[in-house]
Amino acid sequence: MGESNKVLNAVERLQGLPVTSEAELLERIEAMPFGEQGRSWAARAARVESTGNVGWGLFPATPIIERGEGSLLYDVDGKEYIDLLSGFSVSGLGNNFPPVVEAIRAQAGKLTHFFDFPTPERIRLAERLGELSGIAGPTRVLFGTTGSDAVESAVKAARHYTGKPYVLVAKGDYHGATHGTIELTSRKGMNAAFYPGGTGGNVGFFGFPHTYRANLAESCSFGMEALDDLDRSLRGTFSPWADGSGNLVAAILAEPFQSSSGYYVPPREYLAELRRICDEHGILLIIDEVQTGLGRSGRLWGYEHSGIRPDIIAVSKTLGGGLPLSAVVAPAEILSSWQATAHINTQAGNAVACAAAHVVLDTITAPGFLDGVNQRGERFKAGLDAIAAKHPSLGYIDHAGIYLGLEFVLDPVRKTPAPNLVYDIRLAGLAEGLLLDHGGYYGNRIPLIPALNIPFELIDVVLEKLERLIGEAERKHLGA
Repeated sequence: MGESNKVLNAVERLQGLPVTSEAELLERIEAMPFGEQGRSWAARAARVESTGNVGWGLFPATPIIERGEGSLLYDVDGKEYIDLLSGFSVSGLGNNFPPVVEAIRAQAGKLTHFFDFPTPERIRLAERLGELSGIAGPTRVLFGTTGSDAVESAVKAARHYTGKPYVLVAKGDYHGATHGTIELTSRKGMNAAFYPGGTGGNVGFFGFPHTYRANLAESCSFGMEALDDLDRSLRGTFSPWADGSGNLVAAILAEPFQSSSGYYVPPREYLAELRRICDEHGILLIIDEVQTGLGRSGRLWGYEHSGIRPDIIAVSKTLGGGLPLSAVVAPAEILSSWQATAHINTQAGNAVACAAAHVVLDTITAPGFLDGVNQRGERFKAGLDAIAAKHPSLGYIDHAGIYLGLEFVLDPVRKTPAPNLVYDIRLAGLAEGLLLDHGGYYGNRIPLIPALNIPFELIDVVLEKLERLIGEAERKHLGA
C-alpha cells in the first residue's frame, strides 16, 4: 500500500481546486499511479481536450482506458481495473458484452444509419419499449442519443401537450447538463457553468426525502413533509406555478432514486405521493429512468418499487449496450400532438445502436436475469453490512438490486459528512485497481455501479479491497 499513500500525499493539495492551466493538469498527471504510456496519453489529452470534461473532476486525472472485458478494464499500460462505474450505467451488461458486439457487427454490415428515419430495427425497438414501459394504453416512442436529450424531449412534449409552462423537480435530481436540461438539475456546482446568461426558467423545486438525514436540520435534507409543502403550494397563491384557480404546471419530473447526486433511495411512498399529487392537480408525471431503468434496481424500472404508473418515461444509458441511444416513451396522444418535424435529431435511433438495444432487452428480460441482479445486490449488501459493523465511518448503505450508495461520516451519531475520507478511499482505490465514483450532497458518498452481471467472485474481491481501503482512511481521519 506504499504506492497508494504516496499518491494520496502527492495529490491531496489539489483536491477541490478548479482547473486553471495545462501546467496544473500535467502536475496532476505526474502525481497519479499511471505507467509511462498512461502519463503520456493523459498529457496529450490535457493539451487538446476541454478541461470541462467530467474526467478532470472525477479524479485529478483519469486512467486512459484502452480495452474492456466484462467487469474489467485495462489502461494503455495494461493495468487492470475492476469497473465499478460501468460508464455510469452505460455499460450495464459489462464492457464489450459478446452478444452485443456480434449484433453490432451484423448490423454494421447492413446499415449503420439512415438520418432520423424509421428502420426495421428502430420500429421493432419502439414496439418493444412501448410494451415494456408499463404506460397504460397505446404508446409512441421518440428516439434520441443521450439521457439529456431524452429528458429535454420529454419536457418539451409535456409542455406542448398541456399548454403549461412549469416543470417541478426534486432538489438534488440530475436530469442532464445541456442548456435545455441544466435548469432541471440542481446538483451542486453544475449550474455555474451556464452563467452569466442564465438557463431559461419556469422550473420549480421541492424537497427530496431520504431516511438517513430526514430529521437533521439541514437546508437540503427533507422528510416526506417536503411533499406536503409541494401539495400546499399547488393549492395556494404564494407560488409562481399556482394562481389560486388552477396550476400552471405541465409536469413533475422525478428520478425514482437520486443517482448522480450519490445513489439515494427515497422512501417507497415518495413516488406514490407524487403520483397522487399529479392526479389530483392534473399534472403529468415524467419518470427519468436513465440510470435506474433496465434492471439496475433489481426490477426492470425503478418506478416499479413504488407500485405506480408513470405518464412518460425517459430511457438511455444501458439501453444502447455501450452505444449512444435514448428514448422517450409516452401515451400516443402526447407524442402525436405536434406537427411533423417538430423534433429533429439527425443521429436519433441509430440502426446499429438499436440492434444492440435488442440484445440488451433480450438479456435483461430473460427468465432469471433480474433474480441474478438481486442476488448480486444481496451479496454486496451483506458484505457491506459486515464492513459497516467494524468501520463506523460507513454510516449508511442505500440498496435496491445492484443500486448501492455508501455514505461516510466522521461521527455516526451526528452524521458529520466525511468528504476527505471518501476522497482518500477513491484515490487509493485507483492505485489498487478499483474505479469508483463519488457523490452526495456533501461529497461524502461512494456509489457502486458494477455491471448487472458482475461475477460473484469479483464481488468478493471488491469487498475485500474496500474494507482495506476504508480501514486505512479511518486510521488517517478518525485515528481508528
